[in-house]
Amino acid sequence: MSFQEYYDLFLLAQNNPNALYYVVSFDTINSKLLPPDKRHKLSENLDIIMGYVYNKLLQKEKELNIQIVIKDERFYTPWDFRFNFMRNSNFMDPSIFGDNIAFTVLRNTITKEEIINWVNECKEKLNMEENFHIAAGYYETNEYEEGSTKLYRGYCLQILERFHKPIVQKELKKELKKINKK
Repeated sequence: MSFQEYYDLFLLAQNNPNALYYVVSFDTINSKLLPPDKRHKLSENLDIIMGYVYNKLLQKEKELNIQIVIKDERFYTPWDFRFNFMRNSNFMDPSIFGDNIAFTVLRNTITKEEIINWVNECKEKLNMEENFHIAAGYYETNEYEEGSTKLYRGYCLQILERFHKPIVQKELKKELKKINKK
């Protein structure tokens, strides 16, 4: 499948009320310009942020007595012992790819703003100077085999990674407005 086909599926998923999963993705701004020591510290901080936010999500599940994070035996966290053996990063949640972290929640269980607030809360505790581009979107399936008709998690993560740049987000908003007018 080409990027354009993924993109079309992404646009359709954003308007699909049955798209069960929601991803909020954070990409560190200008991380490639950081010197090696700061890049290493950034990596450590991203690990801490992931653990902090994931624990907040689990706490919120208990408080509200609802499922928020994905409960699927195929999924694993970056600190799970299976992390070193897994070959399919599409089942890692929260996800980390270089300077990009992402959190998946079930639709309508928690807001993007809550996740952003937790990330910022943790950044403040860490005295972290780096900022993030933020992108979010719905996807429809965790089953790769369904990826030709539904937006698959892996495709969504790849697209969100591209959407972190403000100019790309502006273009996305235009495309979504066109679709909504139809």
